[in-house]
Amino acid sequence: MKKLTALFFLTALLAGGLAGCRKPPAEYAGGAPEAAQSSVRHEESAAWPRTLTDALGHEVILEKKPERITLLHVFYLEHFLLLRNPPTAAATGNILGEVEALEQSEMYAPYLKDLEMINLGSVREINLEVILESAPDVIVTFSAHNGLDRIYDQLVKIAPVVALTFSAPWQEQLLECAEIVGKEAEARNAITEIEAAISAAKEIISQHSDRTLALFRTDGKMFMNQGPSKYYETFGITRPNGFSAAYKNVSLEAVAEMDPYYIVFQHNYKAAAAFVRGLSSSSVWQSIDAVKNGRIYYFDENMNTYGPLAMRLGAEKLANIYSGER
Repeated sequence: MKKLTALFFLTALLAGGLAGCRKPPAEYAGGAPEAAQSSVRHEESAAWPRTLTDALGHEVILEKKPERITLLHVFYLEHFLLLRNPPTAAATGNILGEVEALEQSEMYAPYLKDLEMINLGSVREINLEVILESAPDVIVTFSAHNGLDRIYDQLVKIAPVVALTFSAPWQEQLLECAEIVGKEAEARNAITEIEAAISAAKEIISQHSDRTLALFRTDGKMFMNQGPSKYYETFGITRPNGFSAAYKNVSLEAVAEMDPYYIVFQHNYKAAAAFVRGLSSSSVWQSIDAVKNGRIYYFDENMNTYGPLAMRLGAEKLANIYSGER
């Protein structure tokens, strides 16, 4: 059984990829704000056992607060980290087969220290043997997880299974996770703080509505359009003309025709940077306004969750970009 042991420095990359220093918000570094401490403690000590109704309509009984949490998908890692209940096991990976190491993740590093977490393997292959070895008190995934229906009856023999709503807003997802560990008050505090950061960033962006931003991933050969990204609606970002609101591959010529003011790759950094280097000799690439003026940015691929930590970091990075900071 392979274990991921990560000793993290409190580091973060600035929007242009420069190294900087970043710490978690004060209320999460040392606990919930004092005014909310008693409420948090009350919720943690009350209502056990508790019965939850999950996204599949199943009633799930948790006899006590779960100490060992197994995630069948890394998607919910940030939610439990924000609630200061790190999982003991999680599956990793993404559809492109590229995984940003957690110790290199701008999003995760400030919230992880001395974490020992069992790696369940690919999110696309649910390994019952490794899940059993992780000795979970609860198993968490989302209702549309591919293959869940085929092994659900076997999973519930290992531990209670809670299926969450993948399509729900990040606020609802955080509250769903909080219910599992009895930290609803802390979740509400976090939502208030993150929504304030989003509002502040949106105000800055609104002052530059004429600037367009194109958000991409890449398979190493093509641009992969992230058109329906939550950022556009949440922050009021202007799409370039021709930038589709659907996931699709986009040619270099199409990007040049869009001529975005900013280009952001929210992707594995090494893969995205290599792709950009491969374009350096292209006159078409060099004709794009964002390229000519050095407005190419790289965001942590883990931010593709658009969960609470992703939206918080997205607010910070987008505010920096639109205010001219690198």
